[in-house]
Amino acid sequence: MPTLPPPADALPHLPVFLTVRGRVCVLIGGSEAALPKLELLRRAGATIRLVAVRPDPDLLAAAAIAETELPPGPLTIDHLRGACLVIDASGDDRTNRHCVALARQAGVPVNVVDRPELCDFILPAILDRSPLVVAFSTGGAAPALAGLIRQELEALIPPGLGRLVALSGRLRHEIRQRIADPARRLAFWRHLYRHGAPDRAAALDLLERMAEAAPPPGSLTRITVGPGGVQDLTLRSLAALRRADVLLVEDDVDPEVLDHARRDAARRPDAGTPAAAAALRADLDRGLQVVRLEAEAAAQTMLAAE
Repeated sequence: MPTLPPPADALPHLPVFLTVRGRVCVLIGGSEAALPKLELLRRAGATIRLVAVRPDPDLLAAAAIAETELPPGPLTIDHLRGACLVIDASGDDRTNRHCVALARQAGVPVNVVDRPELCDFILPAILDRSPLVVAFSTGGAAPALAGLIRQELEALIPPGLGRLVALSGRLRHEIRQRIADPARRLAFWRHLYRHGAPDRAAALDLLERMAEAAPPPGSLTRITVGPGGVQDLTLRSLAALRRADVLLVEDDVDPEVLDHARRDAARRPDAGTPAAAAALRADLDRGLQVVRLEAEAAAQTMLAAE
């Protein structure tokens, strides 16, 4: 089967959170460079199999804490039996290529530290606010830049947010039972995220009040997109895009503008039919935030017609 060329908006990698708890993960390398990878696998609950001819004492101590398997080396395909992934942190070119060859033969995805051209997958930079985990990557092009981005995100995402996520997870079933409408549930989540709740009782009290309250009024925001596309949008327009529940989009609107909207926002053509008007009224009655995106030329035509 012929290989298709990548699309214009191709991702360098598929972002995936992989469950490795209780599964075998092979770590190769005996130097201190393997320590962060061993710790990451330990925290993810993996069964770690460390292959190292002369492991560093600190690495051995960490391996003991993680109850790591320590089969004798050097690396053979038998070390990869039953593994779900391999990480090569040896830093040795010959070992790297030998590891990749064996992993391909065994059908096990492999990551070679600092060698993106040899990798089947990469390990992104992460911000850990467990159970909230934010992962981001530059595709291996600029690891230092990824580290700087993580520092920015650490300032934006407070440590206490992880506790709020854990609390929300415990309340998820009750929230769905008390608030059936997805739009009103989203309003509850927004309030909880912005204002927080110190404990379960406070969160349940907020849930009760919002479940019994009348839905907040919806809104319709009209945004005219000029020939400059995103560059022409004001900060207020971008903010409206990011909180919109529904987007009404004209055909001539620059598609890049939609990249700044919520990915889960409903998107409909701005058809101008009675059915479309009825759908808009229903959205507003439910308290949804609707944004109408118009191309500048079309907006001027409408004004002329008026």
